[in-house]
Amino acid sequence: MAAIFRQVGDSIRWAGDWLRQAEGWQIALLIVVGLLVLPLMPFVLALGVVFALVLFARAWLREFTYLMRLGDDAFPGHNDKLIWAMLLIVLAPIGTWLFQNYREAHWPEAKPGKADLFDY
Repeated sequence: MAAIFRQVGDSIRWAGDWLRQAEGWQIALLIVVGLLVLPLMPFVLALGVVFALVLFARAWLREFTYLMRLGDDAFPGHNDKLIWAMLLIVLAPIGTWLFQNYREAHWPEAKPGKADLFDY
């Protein structure tokens, strides 16, 4: 933790040294870029959230499709496939992560490749 605080302090010190040595046009450019970027921050944040949701939906769909393609005999218990499906549907973020880890542990050769991206 102390190393992180030390690194943050060094970064702040570096920024202060840079501002003391900066010329007028560099500071003006920094202000103009700041004034142009700050109004776009809600849009950039919303775009980041949408991108994260799309990535999650893609991962969920990949895991759910893989689960549905498996036969009932691939699981040790009688209702395991049903339990995994319910976990993926009801607790989507946790279920996706758990099933991905379970799948990689039990079927390591079945990691999705580039050919699987457009399979559904």
